[in-house]
Order: sequence, then C-alpha cells, then structure tokens
Amino acid sequence: MASTGAFAGPGGSRPFGYWLGLVEGLVEDAFGRVYDEAGLTRRHWQVLAVVRDGASSPAQVDALLGATGSATTVPHLEDLRARGWVAGPAHLEGAPADVGGLAVTVAGEEAYADLQAGLGEARSAMTRGLAARDYEVTVLTLQHVARNLGWQGDA
Repeated sequence: MASTGAFAGPGGSRPFGYWLGLVEGLVEDAFGRVYDEAGLTRRHWQVLAVVRDGASSPAQVDALLGATGSATTVPHLEDLRARGWVAGPAHLEGAPADVGGLAVTVAGEEAYADLQAGLGEARSAMTRGLAARDYEVTVLTLQHVARNLGWQGDA
C-alpha cells in the first residue's frame, strides 16, 4: 500500500516523521541519563566497549569508531585511563597512534557491567508493554523505510 500523504490512525494527524523524531530524542535522553550518572559521554562508552572487544591502540579505536582528525578518541582513552578503567601507555596524547597495549582493567570491567545494566534497564523501559512481534515488525518497518530512502546497509 503506497501513500503520498500521512496516514491517519492511532497516532492522530501527527506524521511518521514526528514520531521518529520524538522517539529518537526520548531514546537519546534515556541513554544519556545512564552516561551522565557515570560522568561519561556516549563516546566514552563506545571507546570502552571497543577496547574491551580487543582494540589495543588508539589507531584501532579510532578506525573502529570512524574517528578522524580532531575527532580522535585519545582524550576519551586518557580519561578512561585516568579513571583506572583502561590500562595502557602512560601518555597517549602526542604518542604515535599505533602505540599498543590498551586493555580494560578489572575496575573497567566492573564499570562496563554497571553501564551495561543501566543501558539494559533503559532498553527494557523503552519496550515495556510491547509484544515481541510488534517490536520485530516496527524494526522491520523502519529498515524498509530506510531502504526506500536510499540506505543500503545490511543488504
């Protein structure tokens, strides 16, 4: 069923884009509260996760996270190292980007587990009362819309 206009239905006269924008903002807020409680940013979480998954140099972390130029993840690595969550060379700032030796510490593993639990609670709250099939159909619908708009990932 193709349509050139907005569907009128349970959402009333508000269009699809309205709901997408609203949900995106609410999801970002929910996850943002978890990061804020830990004194982190989403980027800290991403950096911790990729080091935990085996990235052992700033260059590897940057490559995995698509960081380039001034968007390097070194300041986040330095902060995680200062917290005792990541072990590695004493000074990453100004060191060659391929200097290795990064690893998540025991304290970092504990922090990761705490963050994972908080993010899991946010995800659970987000889908509370939603049947598994409804969630699946929603995700498939959004993927279909993305492909209709030119997205070619996961094809």
